Amino acid sequence: MKIRNYFFLLFFFIFSISISHSQSIDDIIRVSSYYNDGTARFNAMGGAFASLGGDLSAISINPASSSIFTYNEFGITIGYDDNTIENNLNGYLSKTKSSTETLNQLGGVWVFTNGKAKFSFAYNLQNVYSYNDDFNFSGNNTSSIDKYFLYYADGVPSDDLLIYSDETTQSVYRYLGENYGFGDQQAFLGYQGYVINSLDNSNNTYETNAIYNQVIQDINIERIGNHYKHSANIGGSYNNHVFFGANLNFHLIEFQERKIFNESGYSNDSKLQSVNFNEYYNSNGFGFSVQFGSIIKIRNFRIGLSYQSPTWIDFEEENEQILETKVSSGNQIKTYSIDPKTVNIYDKYRLRLPSRSTIGFSHIFGQRGLISFDYEITKYNNAMFPDNDDNYLNELNYIIDNELYATAQSIRLGGEYRIKNNSLRAGVFNYKGPENLNGNKINGFSLGYGLDLGASRIDISYVSQTSYFTNNLYPKGLTTLYSTDKSINKIIASYHFNF
Repeated sequence: MKIRNYFFLLFFFIFSISISHSQSIDDIIRVSSYYNDGTARFNAMGGAFASLGGDLSAISINPASSSIFTYNEFGITIGYDDNTIENNLNGYLSKTKSSTETLNQLGGVWVFTNGKAKFSFAYNLQNVYSYNDDFNFSGNNTSSIDKYFLYYADGVPSDDLLIYSDETTQSVYRYLGENYGFGDQQAFLGYQGYVINSLDNSNNTYETNAIYNQVIQDINIERIGNHYKHSANIGGSYNNHVFFGANLNFHLIEFQERKIFNESGYSNDSKLQSVNFNEYYNSNGFGFSVQFGSIIKIRNFRIGLSYQSPTWIDFEEENEQILETKVSSGNQIKTYSIDPKTVNIYDKYRLRLPSRSTIGFSHIFGQRGLISFDYEITKYNNAMFPDNDDNYLNELNYIIDNELYATAQSIRLGGEYRIKNNSLRAGVFNYKGPENLNGNKINGFSLGYGLDLGASRIDISYVSQTSYFTNNLYPKGLTTLYSTDKSINKIIASYHFNF
């Protein structure tokens, strides 16, 4: 390892950068999750617009929706979310409340008629998913964070985890990341923080410095970000019976997460007394997909069909880590702070998200109202990391082929009743992710009111949404499951005007 000593004479900056891998199956789940958002009218009716059209957010479900419009229209929507998150770690319940404001939708449509033919052009910005969360949970556990560091340290030469006289914490951490990857960096943190120690007469086998029957764990996770979908749309119709359209969608994803893990409660004779492990993760993605759709009118009935292609997204990711431990040494408690002062910048990669297909049925009751139903499926097994020259990504693709074999399903039902220029709306929705994706389930109901002012319209809606899913504390080593019940009460307001 002496060659690295000369190499790092070039890097004397306080803050440095390391290159490695970070991708996981969680990327697919996070950026393809279901979320009910958009205009207030769209939300009030449960998002059941695949066969209705005539709403700017409906364009993101079925591109043929733009050709239903009669007039040019512009609209903007904002939302307020009140979140309650209840986590369960080994039977210990923790509840956290938070709130966020979002831009749900922004867009416009331009309509051109020529005899029996009609053409439309539209742009719509849709909030596909909001990642904003801030929650804390705690509980007792018979598994400790030592298992995380032991997992990554297994097989790593102990000489690689030492800091020589002409090296620093930063230089070794960076060298390991650039030459051996994320796993060796974790082994280094655990070793230098005295969470683990090498066995006598062994160069690559480790033991824990912790003694415990169970430990106390406290976790705080703060997330911010959104998945926005920009749709450039073209649509058309003939004889007011057959409607069709296409979208070129641009996806912009921003996601940040800060995770603080605290552990204590070891036995009195344990060398390790407490652990504080801080991680910061940042991900930015930009990609595209295409959509095609049609709506057919048969008297008062409408049938809608749409297909969204797999979404291709290029991601750039980075993270930082700090480990602080308290270790018993004789009659003293020593504090060790392992702060590499390094941003790990991971290799840029491309992810293909699953395709989606939607079918919708609706019935129009003249000027009195309507009822609408949507059914949508998402096939997770056509997701993949397409870099065939990368062994790590090929391993993830193998997991996708063998574990993400199920299909997610979404059902949406909505209705609207009109009284002159007033509209009363209601809807329900249900999403069930594949059982092998930690039981992701979302359901809820919605209510809404709309006031037609002639050349403009004001809409407001209330959405009550609950979701359930499970996660691991860490993907490797400390894989204890915790469950999350999340309740969201949303107030959404839209303003639309014709021009």
